[in-house]
Amino acid sequence: METKVKENGQANVNSVKAEKTPRFVAGNPVNEVAKKAEVKNGEEAEKPEEVKEQLKTEPSKLEIKEALAQQKPALNLDEMLKLVADLSKRTALRDRYKGYIDALAGFEQEQKENVDELEDETAFQGCELEISDSHGNVFSTKSPSVIKGTIAFISGRLAERLAEVEAGIVLPA
Repeated sequence: METKVKENGQANVNSVKAEKTPRFVAGNPVNEVAKKAEVKNGEEAEKPEEVKEQLKTEPSKLEIKEALAQQKPALNLDEMLKLVADLSKRTALRDRYKGYIDALAGFEQEQKENVDELEDETAFQGCELEISDSHGNVFSTKSPSVIKGTIAFISGRLAERLAEVEAGIVLPA
């Protein structure tokens, strides 16, 4: 701004409007006015397509930090052995559940083969279901419908547990 004093003591202020919008950030034009000014000064501005391609190929600092955070450090020998032991336990549990499922399916199939297809409700006729605990308490039933429902429930529950165990068997990358 420039100030000039007149003879009568009043000051004339030449008002020059300052640009309040930033024109450049880190040497790059920020807005359209700055881009036009840059082109007018004789410098060639990069095409928007070229700028977009450069931004796509170069990862930002935030992307680099996220990638580093996701990378796990290499496992030492003790951690590797612990991981192998854990996977071994989960594999044994998976094999045990598969054995239960196969045995139950085989039992159910054998019972159905002994009965006509029309009499599916009596497929478990002559079977007995017995549940006992460590205190010597015993529950027993010979009802075919209860046994059929119990087998269906146990089969479904074993399949769910098998899926949970298999989901837990993962090798780290």
